[in-house]
Amino acid sequence: MEDNNKKVKRRNKFAGKEDISRETVDNILSDQIDQLREISRTNDETASQVKESVHILYEKRIPIDTAKFEQLSGSFINEMENKLRKVKQPSKGLKWYIAMWLITLVSAFLAGYFIHEYRDWKGKAGYWHQMYEEIKPKN
Repeated sequence: MEDNNKKVKRRNKFAGKEDISRETVDNILSDQIDQLREISRTNDETASQVKESVHILYEKRIPIDTAKFEQLSGSFINEMENKLRKVKQPSKGLKWYIAMWLITLVSAFLAGYFIHEYRDWKGKAGYWHQMYEEIKPKN
């Protein structure tokens, strides 16, 4: 290979290592295969023991008192429901803000109503005063 007119040498990754004979490789591999077979046998024995233990426990059906657990889980569920209820509710500040906004709105409508009534009363009072002045005996 040439890159920019320079020759690049490839390194041999097996350089300096001994040649291993086929017999040695076969022996190493057969030892490893024997170890794997032994591990597999041990795993099979362990699995059968676990299966037997589970079967024994299933057959005995040991009763377990779950009253305390049910009580704890019930109280936990109630606590979580209360927390969720509190989270779903609007904050006190928002409630006060809405209340004040409603009070302001009602006050504005009432003020408008009373101003209208006052002007109406003033107009009627002026009319009746004028009528009184016309009817009043002149001295």
